[in-house]
Amino acid sequence: MRITQVTTRVVNLGFRNAVLVRIDTDTGLAGIAETVMKRWTLAIEQAIRRLGSTLIGRDPTEIEDIWEKIYRDSFWVGGAVHATALSAIDCALWDILARACQVPVYKLHGGPTRQRVPVYCHCRAGSSPEEFASRVVDCVRQGYRAIKTTLPLFYGVSDGGPASYSGTDGSLPRTLKETEYLEPDVIDRIAEFLEAARQAAGAKVGIAVDCHGRLNLKAALRLARRVERLNLMFLEEPVPPENAEVLAILRRESPVPIAAGERWATIHGVREFLEKQAVDVLQCDLVNCGGFTALKKIAALAEAHYVSLAPHNPNGPLATVMNLHFAASIPNFLILETVGTDSDRELWRELLGEDLRLEDGCLSVPCGPGYGVALREAALEGRPYEPRPGWR
Repeated sequence: MRITQVTTRVVNLGFRNAVLVRIDTDTGLAGIAETVMKRWTLAIEQAIRRLGSTLIGRDPTEIEDIWEKIYRDSFWVGGAVHATALSAIDCALWDILARACQVPVYKLHGGPTRQRVPVYCHCRAGSSPEEFASRVVDCVRQGYRAIKTTLPLFYGVSDGGPASYSGTDGSLPRTLKETEYLEPDVIDRIAEFLEAARQAAGAKVGIAVDCHGRLNLKAALRLARRVERLNLMFLEEPVPPENAEVLAILRRESPVPIAAGERWATIHGVREFLEKQAVDVLQCDLVNCGGFTALKKIAALAEAHYVSLAPHNPNGPLATVMNLHFAASIPNFLILETVGTDSDRELWRELLGEDLRLEDGCLSVPCGPGYGVALREAALEGRPYEPRPGWR
């Protein structure tokens, strides 16, 4: 079996553009994958095409060798942009191999370790604690047992910009830097949102907060200590993602679990943070960190440090399915991110031709060959690329 063609297609999936990849072989077998990297979509597509051109004539089952050669022969190793293009190719190759063996992808990685995968949904905080509490209740009614919100009060609309898809109608400008002064009452006001959510959700619902690296060390510690009694699931990226020393200090002193990793790629990008015990929960993204091959190695490294994985995944339906297979292949899995909006559930039906079946806060792992799903080609029409600028 030999690779004959690597093709890409950019499709608009609501608030993000996805790059869909298809790898064809001379046997008629093909593998598919999805990747998303907001703000870098067209660069990623070109990188995939460039790397894909080197694969023509290769045996698609030589996945480890292909991964290593793509990584090293690119010379400019490391970084999420390079790793995202590599992820798309790697994930499509695993789909081919699993289809050739007539097994689900997770079977090739030693699974299943679970048949159902716990997930959380995004829940916009809104402009008041009461509004947030109401939205949390709606998420629980839909069947979710865990939710995540972007840091309340941030990503505000007062400066004329739109609110984040998971964010707030807050008062702090999106241009605020992590090194700038925060008014004394900001941490208390944020805590009021989270206290209202906990009271509305009850003791058993997981609540996480994505800070998007918007705080400095001292502000992050103030927030963690202020909300200690709320038993949050985790604080995500409380500080910017580059400095392992700072994150390690925060993790040691915080009473709330610290999560990070969506902007880290390959075992080389993750190693220092695990060695310095800088995170409780690792959030590398399957479609940005180097694919199945890379994330399995990252998961093993994390397991040795008693760290669980909660993969970053505000992505499309195919990427979510790919993540379900990954979740079923490792022992140290915690929970999977999903967007969970009505529009995303409709997107699932439109692109995959089936309903997203959420049961007791979990999604079932597909058991068909490969990823166990097929994209509906007709549903991809009329979804052209749309530029989507962003900020911090």
